[in-house]
Amino acid sequence: MLLDRAAGLADKINQYQTLKTAGDEALQFQSRANQLKTASEKLSSARKALRKMRDAGIEVDFVPSDGLTLAERAKNLRTAMSGNPSAINEPSLNLKYEFLDRLAGIASAADRMISASWKSYVRKRTEFGSSDILDALAAIPQFRPSVNRIRQCRAAVEALGETVPEDPKATVLRLDALVAEHEKSWSELSAKDIPSSVVKFIRDAANDGASLTSYSDEVRRWLDEQNLIASFRIRLK
Repeated sequence: MLLDRAAGLADKINQYQTLKTAGDEALQFQSRANQLKTASEKLSSARKALRKMRDAGIEVDFVPSDGLTLAERAKNLRTAMSGNPSAINEPSLNLKYEFLDRLAGIASAADRMISASWKSYVRKRTEFGSSDILDALAAIPQFRPSVNRIRQCRAAVEALGETVPEDPKATVLRLDALVAEHEKSWSELSAKDIPSSVVKFIRDAANDGASLTSYSDEVRRWLDEQNLIASFRIRLK
């Protein structure tokens, strides 16, 4: 009787040990699965972002570091697991430092390059120049409405360049509209009782630059009367 009980207890202990081993192995599988899933999601997100930027016509000069090496390691892991799934728990390499961390590093590098490329694109598209002229013109009541519209455009453009958009193509269209509105506001810059030669000089100076020939006595005299002479600088083209 006692022997039978002992034998039954031994069977239960064996069953427990078997289940415990299986449970521990399952937890290891779950941990590895979560690690691989996180790395996969980061890479997938970076890949989608790169494709969206490309589709929007924005160049991102990004080449993954050690891409071929990591691709070979991924291939070897997959081959090993196809023959023995438990191989993922005892891989031939340091899974975290030699594979997963490097994959995460590629995704992070891609995100940084995408952000830098987007900001550079917006900056090049919107080289509006110094705001000194706007500050000076804002003091003149006749120019104030146009100045306010120009400032609103610049603020909206600056906001677009702060973060990488979810939809770059649509945001580029929005940027196009803001740039066009900015140019239109400058082209429509006018004020009652201000000579047309002065208005033209200010428009030109705020865009590609005004020629010296347009700096007439009339323009100089008006700028001097408004204390705006110091707001303008002469530069070589």
